[in-house]
Amino acid sequence: MLRLPIKKLSFLLIFFLITPTTLAISIFTLVKIDQTQEFGTLAKQSINQLASESPSRLYAAVPEVLGEMTTAIQTGDARPVIIEKYLKQHNSPLLPYANELLAASEKYDVDYRLIVAIAMCESNLCKKSPPNSFNCWGFENGDTKFLSWEQALNQVAKTLREKYLDQGLITPEEIMTKYAPPSVDKGGPWAKCVNQFIEELEYGEFD
Repeated sequence: MLRLPIKKLSFLLIFFLITPTTLAISIFTLVKIDQTQEFGTLAKQSINQLASESPSRLYAAVPEVLGEMTTAIQTGDARPVIIEKYLKQHNSPLLPYANELLAASEKYDVDYRLIVAIAMCESNLCKKSPPNSFNCWGFENGDTKFLSWEQALNQVAKTLREKYLDQGLITPEEIMTKYAPPSVDKGGPWAKCVNQFIEELEYGEFD
């Protein structure tokens, strides 16, 4: 019977005990490292994909600050702010009467933008109207004289309602045929002018 020396037998026992354990630990470690790297790669890809597809989502919690215009809209009516800003920008003598302008437009159901736009085309928003006439709208070629800005605004709104809008003359092109007939034969510069300033007021291009 073959007998191994005790020393060699001890080495063999140690080898067969330690080697499988070491091998198992090595395999487990490699698997964990691979899983960690894979998770990191996937996480990075997910973040990049989110940023590329919808950058705004990263800042969704940041509110926009739109100033007093937003406040006016939230309270139900931005028109007073729009009128005041527009008159102020153009240094119009009508600025102190912005509220009266809006009140006259509401009283006679006339778009305030039409009142402002006609004044802009006829007198550069009252800066070139006949002295002491309060006539910014070219009534009777500028010959009409009102007693005050309040009277002028009410009379203009009333006239536009009764003699134009109620008669089916709605658009600047239609109003022009009665309000400024000479402009019709010239290609309609009056209507183009009124439309231009109506659009400025509508889209806020004056800001």
